[in-house]
Order: sequence, then structure tokens, then C-alpha cells
Amino acid sequence: MQVLDNKDRINVLMAWSQSRAVQSALALAGVLGLTLLGLGQTPGPPQPQQEAPTVRVTTRLVQLNVIVTDRRGNPAADLKREDFILLDEKEQQSIEVFAVETSRSGEVAEEGLPPNTFSNHLDQKGTQPGSVTVILLDGLNTRFEDQSYARTQIVKFLRQIEPHDRVALYTLGRDLRILHDFTTDAEPLLRTLARDRARVASEVEASEPISSDTGNQQLDEFIDRANQTIADFTMVRRVERTLSAIEAIANHLQVIPGRKNLVWVSSAFPLHIGFDTLQIDDPQRERRTFSREIDRTMRAVNNANLAIYPVDARGLVGAFGPGGSAQSRRPGFATFHQIRGPIDTMQTLAERTGGRAFYNTNDISGSVRRAIDDSRVTYVLGFYPTHNNWNGKFRRLRVKVNRPGTRVRYREGYFALPENTIDENQATDLMQAAAWNPLDATGIGVTVTATPFESSGKSWLRLEARVDGRAIVVRNNGGRWQGEIHFLYIQKLGDGTVTASPVKVMSIDLTPARYERLREQGMPFTRLVELLPDAEMLMFVVRDPTSGTLGTVRIPLKKLTPPATP
Repeated sequence: MQVLDNKDRINVLMAWSQSRAVQSALALAGVLGLTLLGLGQTPGPPQPQQEAPTVRVTTRLVQLNVIVTDRRGNPAADLKREDFILLDEKEQQSIEVFAVETSRSGEVAEEGLPPNTFSNHLDQKGTQPGSVTVILLDGLNTRFEDQSYARTQIVKFLRQIEPHDRVALYTLGRDLRILHDFTTDAEPLLRTLARDRARVASEVEASEPISSDTGNQQLDEFIDRANQTIADFTMVRRVERTLSAIEAIANHLQVIPGRKNLVWVSSAFPLHIGFDTLQIDDPQRERRTFSREIDRTMRAVNNANLAIYPVDARGLVGAFGPGGSAQSRRPGFATFHQIRGPIDTMQTLAERTGGRAFYNTNDISGSVRRAIDDSRVTYVLGFYPTHNNWNGKFRRLRVKVNRPGTRVRYREGYFALPENTIDENQATDLMQAAAWNPLDATGIGVTVTATPFESSGKSWLRLEARVDGRAIVVRNNGGRWQGEIHFLYIQKLGDGTVTASPVKVMSIDLTPARYERLREQGMPFTRLVELLPDAEMLMFVVRDPTSGTLGTVRIPLKKLTPPATP
């Protein structure tokens, strides 16, 4: 995709030479000390590096989805920003972003924005276009017969899907698979699910051995011990693969703004192994918890603002045997640990992410419906942490509502992750992948005014963008605030093909006074983009390379006002 070559740049800039808006934008960019690479300005020679040490000061937006219900369990839908109190490790934070999301809102027009202006900023839209839900059918941790019943229940749910539901179907077996990505149409989901089949979960059988009965006690003990070693190894692999799959889903959904639900239809796994046996002096039995693995997964899940809704595929659980270990299990029975252990895991993952766990019910379809309806009304609270201590540790959040009788649910907190570093190719892949997600990424607030025009027999789009400066990480280097922004454009044609521009770089080098101005007013810049024939959509992607935060805005070209005459 061509952005501008030298000849066309001259022609186009001449066509717009009388535009006061362009001159004003360029002048303001100069006042703020911004270098707009590729915009008719040539960067100056490299400046000598300052001897003063670099001091990192991070300004990052943390967003939190909050569900508030009344005494009857109905959503409290009329709350205002001033009704909420937000604490970060007991320190009250200023709520800078406040928005209301509803699952029934559908595609929301940009209210209050001028013509040809588009934004991903929550404050300017007031509400997001509904929530998205991934239904994960877990064939790794669920017996074949339970999978079959669960799939029947999912079919029942899909046949009653509502127009505002945005649902995707994933499966977990030996690998994580996307059966069908987000859609509001039940028919393709039903067709895809009908072609897929439940799998024989041999891993479940292997990790729940039955006690041997050869008639020889010593031989039984030897066989049971060997089977238990294999079972423990298999259980560890199950847990690792499951948590890795959930982490992959969180990373895949991270750039989608708003409420994200993961309905995990599964028999799950226990939080630990080896502590359920009565033979505590057995030195050969592995004993371990999975807290470290769960913490790693929760870091990704909370970073993506993803709520987990576990649904027990076992339905109403059966009887359990008299013993406390797998070695006492007999056919037709399950130990208390085998029944209760997965439920504890479900509750833990739900509580730590702001979701709910559904278990001990045969109404799996109804549980999925309730999980989705749980986000009918969601409040989005955003704040810029004041601690400035990004050491990777977990920070607990607390939300209070100034209304008696309400119940508040939200994720427990967030990990104060330090800056991340990835190579240029990975950064480009992330930016292009962000454009394929169903909703705009809002990690960096962006507002774009797009004006089409004709010049030199070609179609052009003049973009006047303003990027939220508070979402950009800058460093104090010798008394100047320095950083950069990466951005690219992706054009989607009528036949579904896409063409992406090379990644462009905007350098930031500001005095303290100009930095404060950037934080308050945003970072303005103007770009001219040549449109390809038959282009229907232009996607504008912005990324902060220091924090990895993304912002995307979609511009539907056919909805723009008629081309202006230069």
C-alpha cells in the first residue's frame, strides 16, 4: 500500500496548501516538539546523548469491568461516575474513564462526534458495542459421555441465541482450536459444531486410576504406586496444557475492548495433587500445587480484562467412595477430592477474574445463558495508577458503590508489569492482528477525522488524528520527555483482501511544559493516504512500543461524506 511518494506528496500538499487546518496541525505539532516522519518534514541530525541518567515515569491506563446488581440480582443500570470509589492497594484513584456497556446495544454510532470523525475513546462514545463471549468446549479434562451431553446442551443454547449475542466456539483437546470466530448468527455455529466430534479424553482416565485387586497385597501396592506416578504426571500435563490454552485465549482477545467472557465448559482439574491421600508419609507420591501456573495465567487473563465463567460439564455429580485418595476408588464411584477439587478450581478462576462458576446442575444451556446475560450492563472504570512502581507484582483493587443493597463483582486486581520488548517483526504482526479483531482496541485512545478528496486523478484521504498522550509511555532523559509511537494503515477491499502500509514512526522529544500540554490535549498529527480502488474500510492502528499498548480505529469509507473540492 502506497502512502506517499515524493511526486504525489508535492501534488497533494499543493492541493491542500490553502487549508488552515493542515497548517494549524503542523504548527501545533511543532510547538509540541513532535517529529512527523514521512510528512514532508526531514528529521534533523541526531542530537548528542545527555549524560544524565534516564528516569522512567510510566503513565498507563488500567481498565476494570464492574458488574453491579441489586438485591434481586437485576443489573443496576443507572449508576454515575460519582457513585463509584476505586482503590488501588487501599489508595483511592481518580476515575479518568467511565463508560457503560450493554450487551444489547448492538453497533453504536459515534454520538456527539462531528461528521467523518471516528473514535475508539470510551468517553466520546459513552458505550461500547456489546460484549463478546468465547464458549470453550474442553475435551482435555472432560469424559466423553459428559462432553456429548454438554454439546447437546450447547446446541440447545445456540438455537435460542439472541441477536445481540456475539459468540465464538473454541475446543480444547490435544490442541486449542477455533471452530468458529465471533458471530451473531447461530446457523454457522451450529453447522460447525455438527461437523466436530467429542474426543475420548484418555488423559482423564489416566489421571484417575482405579485401585488394583489381584489378591496379593504387595503386588496391589506396587501396581497402585506405579499407576499413581503415571496419573500425577498426566495430571500435571493436563493442568499445564489447559492453563496455556486459557492464556492463549486471553492474549488473542486482549486488544478487544469491553466485556470479554470465557465460558469454559469443562470438568476442570484440581488446584493441587498429592494432598488428598491418607498416606502422607509416602515419599514417592508427588505433592504440589498449581498456584504458580495459575498466577501466570491470571496475569494474562487480567491483563486482557477477561472474565471466566466455568460451567461444570459433569452436571449433577454422582456418589463418591469412602476414601480420600484415588487409590480407594472403585468403578461407579469418585472420591470427594475428584468431585470437589475441580469445583474449587472453577470458583477460584471465576472469583479472580470477575466471573461466576456454575456447577451441580444439568441445565448447562441455562448456565451458558446466565453467564452471557451476566454482562447485560457493565461499567468500565479506567484510571492511571499513581504508584509508579511497575515491578511485575500483583496489585489488589477494590471497588465500592455508594448505593445500599448492591452487590459488586470485578476482577481482584492487576499485575504491574514492567515495559516489554519485542522485535520489529513481532510488533508489526501484533498491529496487523489487532485490525482483525471484531472491536477496536482502546489501550490508546484515538480520534480521527477523515476527509476524502481527489488529486492528480487519485483518491486520497486526509487523516487528522489526536492520540491520547496519557496512554503513551515516555522517559525523562536529561530533563526532556522522550518516546515514540508506531502506526500503520490497513485498507480492506470489497473482495475481502487487505493491504497494509509499512509501520511509521513518530518520535517524541518534549520539554516538561510541552509534555504536560500533550497529556492534557492529546497528540495531534496529520497524514495523507492514497486510497486503493474498491477500498471499503481503512483501519488506523497505533502502538506504543514501550508498553505494547494498542489503539485501533475503523473508518468505513463508503459512509464518509462526498469528497471535498480542494
